[in-house]
Amino acid sequence: MDNLRPRFTIKKTKISGLPQNIEDDFVPENVIYAEIDDEITNIFDRIKQLPSTNIAIVIPKRAQVLQSLINLKILKKKIHELKKTVVIVTADAQGMQLVTKAGLPCVEKLIEQNAAKTDLPPKTLRGEKPVRLSKKKISISEVIQSPQTSPFQNFIQNIRERIRKRKKDKMERRFIVVTPNKQALFTLVLVTVLLLLSVAYIALPGATITITPRSSVLDASFNVTFADAVRNSALVESSRNENIVVASYPVNPPAFTRSFSYNATGKEFKGENARGIITITNKSTSPWDLVARTRFQTQDGLIFRIQEAVRVPPTRGGIPGTLDVEVIADEFDVNNQAISARGNIGPTTFFLPGLQNSENREKLTGESKAPMSGGITQIIKIVSEEDINAAKQQVLRELKTWAVEDLQKFLAEDNLVKRRNLSLLSDSNVIKIGEPDIKIDTTLVGQNAEKFEVTVTYRASSIAFDRSELVERLKARIANRADPDKKILSIDEENFTYKFLDENVQAGKVRLTTTMRAIQIYELDEDQENGRRFLKKISDHIAGLKVDEALSYLQRQSDEIARVEIKTWPIWAPTIPNIADNIKFVIEEERDLQ
Repeated sequence: MDNLRPRFTIKKTKISGLPQNIEDDFVPENVIYAEIDDEITNIFDRIKQLPSTNIAIVIPKRAQVLQSLINLKILKKKIHELKKTVVIVTADAQGMQLVTKAGLPCVEKLIEQNAAKTDLPPKTLRGEKPVRLSKKKISISEVIQSPQTSPFQNFIQNIRERIRKRKKDKMERRFIVVTPNKQALFTLVLVTVLLLLSVAYIALPGATITITPRSSVLDASFNVTFADAVRNSALVESSRNENIVVASYPVNPPAFTRSFSYNATGKEFKGENARGIITITNKSTSPWDLVARTRFQTQDGLIFRIQEAVRVPPTRGGIPGTLDVEVIADEFDVNNQAISARGNIGPTTFFLPGLQNSENREKLTGESKAPMSGGITQIIKIVSEEDINAAKQQVLRELKTWAVEDLQKFLAEDNLVKRRNLSLLSDSNVIKIGEPDIKIDTTLVGQNAEKFEVTVTYRASSIAFDRSELVERLKARIANRADPDKKILSIDEENFTYKFLDENVQAGKVRLTTTMRAIQIYELDEDQENGRRFLKKISDHIAGLKVDEALSYLQRQSDEIARVEIKTWPIWAPTIPNIADNIKFVIEEERDLQ
């Protein structure tokens, strides 16, 4: 009866859930071998039918019963109701984890016991009957009466065995390896390769279509209320606001002071003016009177003036009247640049800028026949009254820019001190600037100076807010602004614009329209309904078409597709596969803002 006792024991391990007296050496009375497709109900029925209390269940890897934690927990409960001890034996690592989670003991393998070391007496498994042997028992008398062979018969038998063995060895040595014909072998290989290629060409054609969806810019605008965090705490914390509400914090720094240098533009001429003789020509039939200091100008903008009143004679007998007069250069040209030595020019022509009529300018002209001379450059800069006024105007123009810069610098320092990260609301309608105190030394007017100092003191205030909070609320709403059949691909979180609406100072509220830019593209993802419908329409249309015809069709879908590329397998395949499953779509999305 010893052969009826299972000669296996579970590999020694600490198994939670077993009684203490058999925890170190669990000996199963029965071993159940489960199939890979057995279900929990099948295994439980086999456990239930066994009278044994200690049972091991050997389960192969990837078995169906190891795929469900719930089924394993049910099995544990049913085993507990039967008051039996069951250990799961499996090499499936993932299955062992599920079995352990279900609360069932689990080990990796069974180990055969050493029969020589066991001191357990043989016994019949409880509930099992002894089995009667099918072979007939042999008595002692039958053994004694069995015929005995003689030595001569043994000798003859050995001779026959040797002859039989030699014949067998001779037959094996007759086996000859025949080298196949090389030409036939090459032909067979070539035919096989061509056959495989033909099968691949017919049965395994494929096409990969790479599509870049058309993208467009979406500028979404939202009304945002910046509410004082203290005076409007209930409004800020409410989740039922129709519009976006963001907490704001006042920024009221001390007065700012700015200083800068202003370059003087006043000029005092200390040099000498060039002078010379020009010939005035009168082509009209009447004399032409010119007053003193009448201007004559060159094409380069240099101004020369006559010093006395003159009368230029008229044309007589077809010969224009002429008159030579002295002219002296002005201190500055038409561009307010000093002439000085620049007036020492060679012979040239002049026109009278005071004559507005172009016909009169052609009738009365001037010309120098000798170079001008005597011009010496010496210009001194002075502070003028115009410079003082211009400096004050510059302060007023720059004040808003200075206020934003100074408030941002103050807020950055305040954030470090208070350990927060607020951003300045820099809209010009929100920033309040007091009357600036401009200090300029007015005693410098008329004095020789290249530049002078300007000092400005002013007060400015605004509000600050949590930029990340505003960005998240804008992003949460911008997805609903995408066009039909499109999705939001990317959002420009760094740049968004404000447009002032109104301000309620008493209530501590400022309303602005905030615009955030995003990129939207057509939804061509196969996992989405819109994309699945569009790609099916494409595959149904291009299946079986030539590659160039399919490409032309796809390029005409310009509303949805920006770029498209088709690759076929084999690479020489001229057409798109007829089977839709052999057409693969790859969607490449562009994320750059346009």
